[in-house]
Amino acid sequence: MAKLRETVCLYYEALGQCKKGREANHHGYCQKCDKYYPRAKEHHINRKKKELQKIREKEQY
Repeated sequence: MAKLRETVCLYYEALGQCKKGREANHHGYCQKCDKYYPRAKEHHINRKKKELQKIREKEQY
């Protein structure tokens, strides 16, 4: 199963704790919340693409 690459909300503290008073659950509710604001803009590395490039570099024709 794929790993979610979404960034945690700025207001998310822990499971069930949100600074905005919402039901805090990062993997479900928080991503759909209208008050969602990411903590930081992160560049997520595409690990699948990176691994495939390594394999292609090793191949010899």
